[in-house]
Amino acid sequence: MRELCFVDIFSGAGGSTLGFVQAGFKPVGALDNDKNAAKTFEHNFRLEPIVEDARKFDFRKWAKELGDVHVLVGCPPCQGFSRMKRNGDKDPRNNLVYVYLNAVRALKPEVAVFENVKGMVRALNGMYLEVFLSKMRRMRFKVAWDVLNAADYGVPQRRKRIIIIASKKTVPELPQPTHGSPSDKRVKEGLLKPWRTVRDAIYDLPPLGPGEKHPSIPNHQTKPLPENWLRLIKAIPKNGGSRKDAPKELWLPCHRKHNGHYDVFGRLSWDKLSATLTTGCWDPSRGRFVHPEQDRGLSLRECARLQGFPDSFIFL
Repeated sequence: MRELCFVDIFSGAGGSTLGFVQAGFKPVGALDNDKNAAKTFEHNFRLEPIVEDARKFDFRKWAKELGDVHVLVGCPPCQGFSRMKRNGDKDPRNNLVYVYLNAVRALKPEVAVFENVKGMVRALNGMYLEVFLSKMRRMRFKVAWDVLNAADYGVPQRRKRIIIIASKKTVPELPQPTHGSPSDKRVKEGLLKPWRTVRDAIYDLPPLGPGEKHPSIPNHQTKPLPENWLRLIKAIPKNGGSRKDAPKELWLPCHRKHNGHYDVFGRLSWDKLSATLTTGCWDPSRGRFVHPEQDRGLSLRECARLQGFPDSFIFL
């Protein structure tokens, strides 16, 4: 049986690469413009990514160096497509979707796998998605796509993403869910497992205070918090409480001026899915990222577990 190799562009710290390695594929190349993320990637996979801006990168030259590539994986930055976007449809990073197509054209993989936030489906009235699919089909790929929820595949987090799988040889199929809501008929009949919860993912990790680091569990460390944040967090009810449940005089001044963003400084619930994790997920001021019962934000290891990373994966 031949060894199947793959290349990961916009590789970051290596989340996509980890999944493919766990599935038996061999990574032969990676590309990202973040040198710190690349260090974590290299540490975990013993493969040094190329640190360069993909918009200026010579994919044709790389293709000659790599030889045959069976799978190309790519998850371009999603901020411009996110519902929390600042620049929205004008975000220049949105055009990295087309850079991925350039990589497909140059590397000529048998299979291409693409991921992004679901906002890409409707951005510019669906233009990005329409162009992407059209160009893939012009390159003689058969394409399957949908918006999938990572929770339906065993990730203890509500995370909806567009997944596109394109194949030169066969009509691709998207994976069937393995998990579902506890109220789902298929779960009650034993056809699917119930969603994994926050409790399933992080309950066994030792307690920490704000700004503390566990001596032996890698990345089990928390963000230091100012006193006014701590007073607010201590007043938020355990196991799912919101900032609005705390006395208003404890709110930060910026939160007293408007009505909304109640997930900020909210606690996770033990027996539910985690909220969608973002880049600021160890910072309780960035979303519902307060521990269900301890008076602190999430540790980096807890964030990693909620993303599906094993404890053996070390973030530098």
